[in-house]
Amino acid sequence: MAESTTSERRIRAWERARQALELRRAGLHYDEIARQLGYRTASGAYEAIRSAMRRTLQEPADELRKLECERLDAALAAIWPLVQQGDLAAIDRMLRISQRRSELLGLDAPRAVSATIETQLADELQAILATLTASAGGDDAGSDGQP
Repeated sequence: MAESTTSERRIRAWERARQALELRRAGLHYDEIARQLGYRTASGAYEAIRSAMRRTLQEPADELRKLECERLDAALAAIWPLVQQGDLAAIDRMLRISQRRSELLGLDAPRAVSATIETQLADELQAILATLTASAGGDDAGSDGQP
């Protein structure tokens, strides 16, 4: 059985990660944060801070996504009677709402992307590098060809 997100242990771990994040903001190095807060290693403190930052950023994004879905639901509810009557403009709008929801929630399959890479710059850089390499080899040699 999975541990509750509100268990005493998880709450203590979250509080410690929050403190680690605050200490990092204050400029402390991971080694010092680990020492002060009881992490075994600096990498333990680093991972806790990284996790806290992800959660700190993820929660507002999740809330915004939820709000946007509620708005889309309201818009769909407003036009649904017209969609059921076969109103083509309402059906078109319903499809656009559905498309927006799919984009917002990542429901669509990834799109294949093709890219053309210009190699002219790479070719020019290789020519410059070859010239520099040849020049460097010539500069290191003495007049008799010996280093």
